[in-house]
Amino acid sequence: MNDSLSRMLSQAYKNITTIRRNTFRLADIVVWPILYLFTLTFFVTYLGSDKSYLYMVILGMLGWRAMYFLNMDMVSSLTEEYWAKSLAYLFASPISRFEIAMGTALSGALKGAFVIAIYLVLTNVLYGFTVPDWWLLAIGVLFLCLSGFTMGLFTLGLAYFYKEEAFNLSFILPDVIALLSGVYFSIDTVYPAAVVPFIRLLPTTQAFELLKSMVGLGHADYFMLVATSAVWLAAGYLFNGFMYERARKEGKLARLG
Repeated sequence: MNDSLSRMLSQAYKNITTIRRNTFRLADIVVWPILYLFTLTFFVTYLGSDKSYLYMVILGMLGWRAMYFLNMDMVSSLTEEYWAKSLAYLFASPISRFEIAMGTALSGALKGAFVIAIYLVLTNVLYGFTVPDWWLLAIGVLFLCLSGFTMGLFTLGLAYFYKEEAFNLSFILPDVIALLSGVYFSIDTVYPAAVVPFIRLLPTTQAFELLKSMVGLGHADYFMLVATSAVWLAAGYLFNGFMYERARKEGKLARLG
């Protein structure tokens, strides 16, 4: 157990320590999140909308970044091993696919926590924003972290085969899921009624509804939140295992070209 924990922590440590010498990673936790925050909040305040809409945007961004970083770190860590031509050494080590996923998810969670802290400070100074309900925020962010981990299992499964293509997908997928989940709007008023029930089957939709409920713009359904999170997590784990075994049998795991 201690050896397994050490291997997971080694992956998290590797991802955290590379930030200071990788401008892309540094910008990903400092520059781009702040630009996104200012772009959306400036736009909402320009419209002169009710404060509840501004707070909905802020709460949505808190959850979205948590989901984004878990998915991103899980895939980018493996892809960087591929670019460094060290995949053969990684998979020759005792580390398992589960330990890789957990370790990289931990570093993603730490990055997400760092960005959330920045958001909370900036929005309090600029807009006087305070969290309406810390307990609900914690639940919502926790389940969005779980959704990010689930998403990472899917994209990591693809990365065993497709390397750079999966890395590109790890940028696109969170944005697509966020759009479908109605982070900054009501899905009932935007999407056709026929597709709304299917969108509600996404755990991210339920988690963002929980966050929006703090400002009276969403409806929390705790049963659906837990049920959809569990089903998608199980599906992600099974898919990841299937792709891993298939890639291992075809010799693609440590192939460098």
